Order: sequence, then C-alpha cells, then structure tokens
Amino acid sequence: MEEIYNIVSRLSGLNHKGKDDLEITVLKGLKRIEKKISFYQKEEKKNAKQINEILKVIMSMANLDFNKKADISNRRNDFDALALGINMLGEELQSSTISLNEKEVLLKEIHHRVKNNLQIISSLLNLQSNKTNNPDLLQAFNESKNRIKAMALVHEKLYQSKDLSKINMNEYISSFLLFINEAYDLNLQKITLHSFINLPTPYFELDKAIPCALILNELISNSCKYAFPQNRKGNIFLYFGIEKQVSKKEEYVLEIADDGIGFPHGININNSSSLGLQLVDMLSSQIDGKLKMDRSEGTKFTLRFPVKTF
Repeated sequence: MEEIYNIVSRLSGLNHKGKDDLEITVLKGLKRIEKKISFYQKEEKKNAKQINEILKVIMSMANLDFNKKADISNRRNDFDALALGINMLGEELQSSTISLNEKEVLLKEIHHRVKNNLQIISSLLNLQSNKTNNPDLLQAFNESKNRIKAMALVHEKLYQSKDLSKINMNEYISSFLLFINEAYDLNLQKITLHSFINLPTPYFELDKAIPCALILNELISNSCKYAFPQNRKGNIFLYFGIEKQVSKKEEYVLEIADDGIGFPHGININNSSSLGLQLVDMLSSQIDGKLKMDRSEGTKFTLRFPVKTF
C-alpha cells in the first residue's frame, strides 16, 4: 500500500494526513487524478474544435470571403490569441477589397496579401505547435499548416498569372508536388510520386481551384502518412485528365492511388470521423463531384466532376 500511495500522491499532489487511513487517502488521490484526466480530455476536445473552426475561417479568407470570424472562447489561451489575430487579418483584407471594381493592380495586391497572410497564419500555427508535446495536437497543427500551404500556393500562382481570374493547374500541381516531397521528405522515405496530367484547358477559376488543391493535399498526404508504415518503399500515382462519359459529355477525372498497405476496411469515405475525409467529401460536393474508393490493390481514390463547372 505504501508503494501505491507514493505513486498516487506524486500524480495527484495529495498527501496523507494522520486523521485518514492510508487507503482512504489513496482513494481520494485516485478521484483527484480522475478529475484531472477528465479536465484535460475536455480541454483537448475544445482545442481540436477550435483548430477546426479556425481552419474554416482561413478557408473562407482564401476564397476572398472575409465575413466569417473565428470564435473566441474567452479561455484566454494561445488558441484565443490565434483566433483574434486571424480575425484582425480578415478585417485588414476586407478593407482592401471594398473598392475592388476588378482593377488588375489591386487584385494582384489582394492575392499577394492573402498569400502572405496565409503564410503568417502558418507561422503562427508553427509557433503554437512548438508549445505542445501532445502527438494528436501536433498532427492537427501539421495537417492545418499543409492545408494552408496548399491554399497559399493557389494565390501565389494567381499573383504570378497574367489572367488574375484563373490558375494554370498544370503549373500548380508541379509546384504542389515539390512541396509534398519536401514536407514529407519522400526521398528519405523511399516513396516515389508519379504524375500524369492531361488537361487540354488547364485554367481553373479560383472557386474551383481551391477545392481541387485541398482535395489533392488531403488524399496525397493520406498516402504519405499511412500507406507505407515501418519504412516501407512505395509509389503514389496522380492522374488528372478529361474523359468522355457514355452520354459523350466530358468530365474531369482526378485519380490518386498508392501501392501501400491499403485503406482500413469499415471506414465510409462519405461519413467519416476524420477531418481530412470530411473535407474531401464536402469539397467534392462543392464542385458537383462523385468520389469513389477502390481497395483492391493498395488504395485508389477517383473523383469525377463535370467540365461545365469551370
């Protein structure tokens, strides 16, 4: 009992007093530990929810919609400070768009500011991630940073483009794959990315380019993180092209496949608890797309959506 008491006392901070039996003190200590665990579990859920809400605001900003604001919980923690900073950035960007009137110079400046502010948000998330050792929160931070990078890259390409209303997806995907290689250090992991792009008209409008960019990020990142455990070698394949339906109507086809261990059975891609898959499902609907998954050889996701959406 003395040994058990010492462990419980160290974890709970409760010391034995003479008026109580040692066993009663241990029970009180266990209850205090239980309350602490419950408190930290609730805080972790709140933090994860707040990260998700902040990401939605960032997605709205990337689409040049600055009306959505990040909720501030009044817990006065680092996440509240981050939410406040994002709201301030949104207000600054909104004030820049009031007299837009499709002026080319100002539009370039807006895309440049959005890209820079998304990079600032990514840096803020990086600073926040340095303050936690919780692996789940670290993963959430890293996934959020990659999503922000995918959106920032869209605005960078728009800023560099002659046509500020459209983005060349061929150029975007080339830059994006370089980013993925660096972010996941695929050369060290011995994972090879193969891409085949066949887009006769590769120019996508902003409201369609961002969903495609985020879908690419989620599905390729998924393969990088989970398909090749224990330093297993492998390949990731990306195909993006146009095919004709039976009705002879053209549709875009985006395929992302890997020869890894395969996607876990029992997970419904249209009703998953994973934030990444929820985003893919939501974004696929946004562009009138239909997403299917094939587990027969590794994992293959196929997204089909009509050409007329662009």
